[in-house]
Amino acid sequence: MQIKIEIDVRPDELRRFLGLPDVAGLQDDVIAFVRDKLGAAGEFDASHFLKTNIESLRRNPAWQKLVARVKIAETVDEVAAAAAQAAAAHEKPGKVSAKKRGRGRRRPAG
Repeated sequence: MQIKIEIDVRPDELRRFLGLPDVAGLQDDVIAFVRDKLGAAGEFDASHFLKTNIESLRRNPAWQKLVARVKIAETVDEVAAAAAQAAAAHEKPGKVSAKKRGRGRRRPAG
């Protein structure tokens, strides 16, 4: 046996029937707030925003530590590159490695 019940009510009637609060006023306030903020976004000046925030960021001790670490990392990269160049300069051009000469390879059983 199947029983189907179809109820035709508007959302505000259902909310009232279930005892839920009327949020229409709150919704209107939220929409007005969002429209106001979006209207102010048209006046937003990104360059001014960046200038003021970058200046305050530069004075932040955490930012200064991060920049110092990045500079150290750049220095380490420079040292590693110089070491690689020095190692390449000290290699003997006529020397052939064991792999290239064929040593280390297994001969087929036969």
